[in-house]
Amino acid sequence: MQLGFLRLGLLTLALVNALIPPLDGLLRQGSAAPGWEIVPTIINPVMAPIFIVVIIFDIVMSKVRAADASADEAGFFRFAVRVDVAVIILTLLVWVPFFNSLF
Repeated sequence: MQLGFLRLGLLTLALVNALIPPLDGLLRQGSAAPGWEIVPTIINPVMAPIFIVVIIFDIVMSKVRAADASADEAGFFRFAVRVDVAVIILTLLVWVPFFNSLF
């Protein structure tokens, strides 16, 4: 099943956002690009909640679309919701410890 360009782009950006913190130590080794420090310390923590909210909106819209869809289309939207939930869980697993350390 193809998720579609926009949904796939959103999920890819969310996954990249979730993968940068664990890989930050590896990316800083060697010759990191100047200004790289701003990405894992400022940009990613700000973008994580935004990605989660937008993915939740995608889940809501998928549920709405699945309510009036045929069986095949409803199956596609259920698949899309499962993928969205998996990405949200991964994002939360990465970012909840960071946000807990702030408070």
